[in-house]
Amino acid sequence: DVSTYQKTVDWQQVKDAGIQFVIIRLGYRGYGFGTLYLDNMYESHIRGAEAVGLKVGVYFFTQAITKQEAVEEASMCVQYVKGHNITYPIAIDMEWVASDARANVMDNDQRTQVCEAFCQTIRSAGYTPAIYANKYYLNNMINTSQLSSYMFWLAHYTEDTDYTGPYGMWQYTSSGYINGIPGRVDLNISYIG
Repeated sequence: DVSTYQKTVDWQQVKDAGIQFVIIRLGYRGYGFGTLYLDNMYESHIRGAEAVGLKVGVYFFTQAITKQEAVEEASMCVQYVKGHNITYPIAIDMEWVASDARANVMDNDQRTQVCEAFCQTIRSAGYTPAIYANKYYLNNMINTSQLSSYMFWLAHYTEDTDYTGPYGMWQYTSSGYINGIPGRVDLNISYIG
């Protein structure tokens, strides 16, 4: 998966290295004032990945603190994927950031409602929704049992995860190296075809 932190990507080299899919950060909400931003590499990344025939999905880094804000984030995703061949999920990225981040004050029920609102909006638009979070977050910060109709994208940096819940994708490292991408990059395994 890639974002603004991967500025220069040779997508043909990425494909030739055996990569079959990419999840691209579409945007994010600021953790201070809650402003929405489009990732400044989104258009370049999605066009490049599509041009070489990679399967493509997107993710949105959330700081939504209400269901309405989650719908706003999902709606932004739907707006910007129009015209692209999205064959992988559109994921809400739930994670802990700086200690003063606006979403850190929510409880598990509120976070779960944010995930539900985002995923319902994505599904209603005809796309496959997903929820990205690390093992601790999935076990302790959201009510995964209430979100069982959606796919989880697990982040757990280990050779063999011991996470016992269901997941369709697994981000297993943030320190991967792939031809065509300078520096380190997150690597994922997909179980969804």
